[in-house]
Amino acid sequence: SLTKSSMYIQTFWEKQSIPKTMLAVFVGNMVMFCHWLACFWAFVAFAQAQTFDFTKEGVPPTWISAWYESSYFPGSIDPIGWSNDVDRYALSLFWAIQSVTSIGYGNIAPVSRVEFYVANALMLLSGVFWAYAIGNIIQILDHVHSSEVLYKVKMDSANSLINCFAPTDHPSREPDYGVGDSEMLATRIRRFLTSQYHKTARLDLSSEFNSKKLEEVYPMIEHLSPELRQLSSLHLLRAFLEKIPYLSSKYLSPDEQSEVAFKCVFIEFGRGETFYEHQKYGRWIMILKNGFCMASRKSNHGHQRWYTRGNPIGISDVLVDADCLGRDERRRLLFYSYCLALYIPRSVILDVLKKRPRIWKDCARWCYLRACLLKWAREKSRKRLNSDMYVIP
Repeated sequence: SLTKSSMYIQTFWEKQSIPKTMLAVFVGNMVMFCHWLACFWAFVAFAQAQTFDFTKEGVPPTWISAWYESSYFPGSIDPIGWSNDVDRYALSLFWAIQSVTSIGYGNIAPVSRVEFYVANALMLLSGVFWAYAIGNIIQILDHVHSSEVLYKVKMDSANSLINCFAPTDHPSREPDYGVGDSEMLATRIRRFLTSQYHKTARLDLSSEFNSKKLEEVYPMIEHLSPELRQLSSLHLLRAFLEKIPYLSSKYLSPDEQSEVAFKCVFIEFGRGETFYEHQKYGRWIMILKNGFCMASRKSNHGHQRWYTRGNPIGISDVLVDADCLGRDERRRLLFYSYCLALYIPRSVILDVLKKRPRIWKDCARWCYLRACLLKWAREKSRKRLNSDMYVIP
């Protein structure tokens, strides 16, 4: 109760992970139980002898005197005498740990009637505590290895899926389009799951990120009050929203940024994947939380750009209508490592601009104009290149 009443200790415990907390509590309970068991066992011997000189003539025999006569040799611990309290405690603790762990070396045993009765009661109590200890150990191991067990279950399911693949003799190992080789696909599936396990373990998250919103990735947010939900969403995603001019705190209030954050989606990509557009959420702004990818356009294969963690992709293009932009102007992303990306749908951005026309006037329209000018420049460059190809020297 004293430790629970201390605000500093409570704050410290709240910061620790569940396995560490459970392990510390388990070790503390184990030490305290063995300590009091040892103290009581030593007190039983003293209560009978009424002195710490257990080998003195006329003193009733106790477990300490029996151990001294059978097991003591010079240089070992000496429980006889007032000044040897530490040795006496060490001998009692040795018996207590034997009783709790049910090892029982047999060199310390009750002698008198009272000691037999007390030892029976203490050993029964130790058996109950040991069952409690085993349960705690299982719980700790369950929490420590939960992500590893989930990974193994998913890998086993993936192997079952791969075994159902139809064999193919296609000569191409990794084509841009088509089905591809089944063995290569199997390797990519396994590598994706392995990368997913290592990344989520490092982030200390239990959820997957395949097209999941903020409250699905961080389930604890659902249990918070509205104010804490808002503040948590800002601390999680505000740094990414600040990289997008028309979604930054310069134009949006914390409430509006939080609303945008809850509409964002987390998506995972495996190494070697290509991506154009999400079937459900449509066009996008994407910010990588880890990994790196290369962006290119069908209209301009020669111009390629690399994106790494924290670099927003598609800030200007997302404002242009798909019909105006054209299919050849769409960005094609090729991922060269396992990537976790923050995906902001175009519909969310348009809702913000509709509610706040000033953002369009002050900021977004210039991003729109930039995208249109770049598109015009690419088309002009492509036409000039095509005309040069047909010039007869």
